[in-house]
Amino acid sequence: MTSISAIIEKNNQTIAFFNANDYLNAIESSTLALSSLQEEAKTNPPENGEESNIDDSHPESGINRLDQCVLLSAAISEHRTAIHHDTNNSDLFIYDHGISIPPSTKVDIQTLSAIVIFNTALAYHLAAESQDAPTSTESLHKAKRLYHLAYHVDTSSRSLLFQFAVINNLGVVERKLGNTAVSNQFFDYLAYLVENSKDHQVL
Repeated sequence: MTSISAIIEKNNQTIAFFNANDYLNAIESSTLALSSLQEEAKTNPPENGEESNIDDSHPESGINRLDQCVLLSAAISEHRTAIHHDTNNSDLFIYDHGISIPPSTKVDIQTLSAIVIFNTALAYHLAAESQDAPTSTESLHKAKRLYHLAYHVDTSSRSLLFQFAVINNLGVVERKLGNTAVSNQFFDYLAYLVENSKDHQVL
């Protein structure tokens, strides 16, 4: 098994833990995947101009590679109670679909990085929902840092659906941490993205 295949397998184990609502093991699994990914990036850094290994089977749809994984994962996990409402803010919800990668799929390092980092952030975020302070606050800060990192990893393609998930969850985290003004900025930006993406077929 190649190192990339092993990272994908570990990432998909994280999704299985999400489906079982086992967020502590999801943290452990996703953190291991993230560590392996960092080692892979050091050992085999992507070359300039390196092409993605994922096929765009439907380029006319306007949906890029990362968003294809987002859509597929959401469809697979439809059986779950997919939306966690914030306990103190009933009008807010957490996008809690972890992003899986089919084992036979070859992914470029940027897409894989965005997925693994997002899933690690989500693991900490969901774990915080059932933790007491100060542990929950620490988990939320970790989720916040990782969501920011996931957002900035997706620099070349700017995947709309992936952006929606990250920005929404950042807004929820900031609200949970008591940063209402910052939270509102994220939700205003999310509304702006939705409004300006109506011409895209992803919506």
